[in-house]
Amino acid sequence: MSGTGSFETVLVVALLAASLVGVARLGDGRRVDTVWTTRESDAAHVVMNLSMAAMHGPLWGPTTRSWVLAVMAVGVLATGLGVLRPPAGPGRRAALVHHLLAFATMGLVVLLGHDPAHGHGHGHGLPGGTPVAVVVAALAVWFAFDLVVTVVVALVGPPARVLPAGVGAPAGRDLAAVRVAAVPHGVMDAAMVVMLLAAL
Repeated sequence: MSGTGSFETVLVVALLAASLVGVARLGDGRRVDTVWTTRESDAAHVVMNLSMAAMHGPLWGPTTRSWVLAVMAVGVLATGLGVLRPPAGPGRRAALVHHLLAFATMGLVVLLGHDPAHGHGHGHGLPGGTPVAVVVAALAVWFAFDLVVTVVVALVGPPARVLPAGVGAPAGRDLAAVRVAAVPHGVMDAAMVVMLLAAL
């Protein structure tokens, strides 16, 4: 098996495993919801990780592409409506905005003609310096930054200065919930970066 094929296999396995973590969190009757671990975020991670697994899997083709694009459009609409509603708690609007951007980014990658067999859009890549290439590069930087922040928050917890007023730093079960929730979020971020860089 080629190095690229092995990488694709590892990526698909990681995305499927992260999806299972998200599904388990959604079905956990004893779950701990905090400003960092919401049902909306868990659902978004399941949908996006499964969609990216399909994008990198052996079934990727015109039919799967159409389904994933439709799912991303529904994700943008549903998350956008969530952003417009009054936030259910501190930090939830920011999480919704981030996932709205993630759904839109995945839709963009599909529209650019993501093709795992060639590693990028239609096997040609985007001409450097074009507005679309600049947007794709900026999105890759954003998701890479979010990946680093996610890992740091999972390891040490969020710094007190970024917490909403009146919200204490997570500890015990809350911190464990943050760490578990970081798995599907971090895998989503990493896969986004891989897809965006491949599109360039």
